[in-house]
Amino acid sequence: MRIIRDAILEVGSPAPILILEVRRSVLIQTEPRTRLDARTWGTMGVGLGCYIVAVVASHDRLVVAVEGDSGFGFSAMEVETLVRYQLAVVVIVFNNGGVYGGDRRNPEEITGPYKDDPAPTSFVPGAAYHVLIEAFGGRGYLVGTPDELKSALAESFSLRKPVVINVTIDRLFAHFLNYLHPEMTSLKAKLWIRKTLPTTQPYLRLS
Repeated sequence: MRIIRDAILEVGSPAPILILEVRRSVLIQTEPRTRLDARTWGTMGVGLGCYIVAVVASHDRLVVAVEGDSGFGFSAMEVETLVRYQLAVVVIVFNNGGVYGGDRRNPEEITGPYKDDPAPTSFVPGAAYHVLIEAFGGRGYLVGTPDELKSALAESFSLRKPVVINVTIDRLFAHFLNYLHPEMTSLKAKLWIRKTLPTTQPYLRLS
């Protein structure tokens, strides 16, 4: 998230419009009226409609949208609209394989008579969301490391074209969005993340 925040800040003025279906405290806006989000109740699926409204209303600004794979899935086919009208929207999808981390079955469900059925909160592993926009002629990126994300953001921001960046992350990542504010200082939260999150997770930077 810090990589995304820094890339947005580097754009300068006019600042991009942010569309957020993730925690509002993570990414900040530097100019007024440059953010649309899911509001108090965290309504998922409103993102793509907001992209289109934002870029049509402020065609001189880049629109950067950040959402999870679940929120994106509600209205993902609207990427065709982005491509059809060549709207300058960069959609960043955090792909952790499902709703709130995918497989959330309890032990009885995992070992019971339906153990071979996929969890209702899980999606197809490694879903290629970036290919969806490519099917319509847009640009897609698949990234899995911080360096790949930096490169994809730099290139896509300069294109000013419809883009989907498919960011593959650990399925547990969704549980840590509450703790991802860049200025987070809670020792308790940091220790809990270190204990719980696999050491291979590249997207958290705890100082």
